[in-house]
Amino acid sequence: MAHQFSPIKFDDMGHIRDSVFSILRNAILDKKLEPGQRLVERNIAEQLGVSRTPVREAIRKLELERLVTHIPRKGVIVSGFTKADIVEILLIRTSLEALICNIAAIKIKPRELERLDLLAMQISDEHRKGNFKKSNQLNDKFHEIIYRAAESPRLYDFLDTLREYIAKFTQVAYSKPGRPEEAWEEHKTIIEALRNHDSSGADAAAKRHVENSNKAFLEMAFEQR
Repeated sequence: MAHQFSPIKFDDMGHIRDSVFSILRNAILDKKLEPGQRLVERNIAEQLGVSRTPVREAIRKLELERLVTHIPRKGVIVSGFTKADIVEILLIRTSLEALICNIAAIKIKPRELERLDLLAMQISDEHRKGNFKKSNQLNDKFHEIIYRAAESPRLYDFLDTLREYIAKFTQVAYSKPGRPEEAWEEHKTIIEALRNHDSSGADAAAKRHVENSNKAFLEMAFEQR
């Protein structure tokens, strides 16, 4: 049975194009829209309660991310998401996160370091309480502060395109026993390197953190099947 979308809430309409894109991409990543399934602009627009224009624009962005393919005489088809695709994204993420930490170490301000200290503790506390959704949201804020501290708009934009992938991968990685405790120690190491304005140290700490997160994700997502 085909997946049915719920209408976008009124509060979301100010960012309608982004909302439609996020909804469709998440549906593909969560496999609510399965490989080979056809996307029909008119049907999606009606279900979401929007015009066809933002749906068309969202589908174009999905094509750029290779999540859908336009096939002549068939229309737009969901491409699917393979392990090879995931490994490629993880590799890109590792390089970009290390680079942005390298740059942030030079520019980060005391108030940003204070927020990182607080968030690192909150992430650990919420996870220990079993509030996994909250801890993942806080983890996203932790990395967001570092991204913005680098004051590199283009690099920020590159990482922003991976944001939803990273959030989903991190959620799975954190389900591995012992991983949240490891991440807590890794966050502290990153903060310390940033506090010392140690670019190479921040680069290495971020790379190690992301590589460990990637490894945990792959183990939980594939090796336990």
